[in-house]
Amino acid sequence: MKMKLAALAASFVLAAALAACGGSPSSTPAQSLPTPPSSAAPESAASGSEAGPAPEPSAAGETEIKGTGESISGYKSFTIHYEDDTESAIQRGVEGLTYTLEGVQVFDSIKDAGVDMYGCTVDSEDILGLPFVLVELKADYTAPAGGEGEVIADANDLTPMIQMDRLEEGSEPAFPVLGYFSLRPKEGDAKLDSQHQAFCYIIKDGESVTFQLGVFCDRTLLDAKDLYLEVNAVPAPPDGGTVSGDTVKRMFDLLGE
Repeated sequence: MKMKLAALAASFVLAAALAACGGSPSSTPAQSLPTPPSSAAPESAASGSEAGPAPEPSAAGETEIKGTGESISGYKSFTIHYEDDTESAIQRGVEGLTYTLEGVQVFDSIKDAGVDMYGCTVDSEDILGLPFVLVELKADYTAPAGGEGEVIADANDLTPMIQMDRLEEGSEPAFPVLGYFSLRPKEGDAKLDSQHQAFCYIIKDGESVTFQLGVFCDRTLLDAKDLYLEVNAVPAPPDGGTVSGDTVKRMFDLLGE
């Protein structure tokens, strides 16, 4: 059972690393305005370039877990090295962006949370019937030297995760789903596509933006206090490959004491 869940979790992380603003096949680093981000643009570069021996992964396997009132950088840079000596350099998130966990509320369902259902991006009755965890986060942006004063960021860079060792032997809960964003762009938004960029938002240099994310999860995870948001998840290395650079797993503990 655990192996099955672990494989599912790894697949989910890989999908999240390649998803852009609401689920398109690939993602790009945050783009400056007024040009909207392209959901079809590739996330990585140099996949066919010459490469020497892959450098050793930095801080491989390290995990940092933060709680309420603590912050995690909204930017990560790493490189995937493939068995054929090609590589992909990937930048996730926005350089200069920081997320702070402001608070967490747990409800029996999204209907009990009293949120605007426009922000809900799922319509499956099975998912809507699950417990709903409403997470409040604050994003702060300080433009780096030469950076843009206004950028488009993607709250979908925060991925629901679980830790297998927190679960009871034999338990097989449904994997958590990120399905609500309080700042979902309205239809007709001139800068953000409401249909394909459901988790994107605009933030300016020196500005703070507060928003809520909603996670649907199995009650087993609530009982085990096993629910996290990983910021800029790094995909598992491909068969025969490695990942180097900033590979530290950084997560907010949503159900910690």
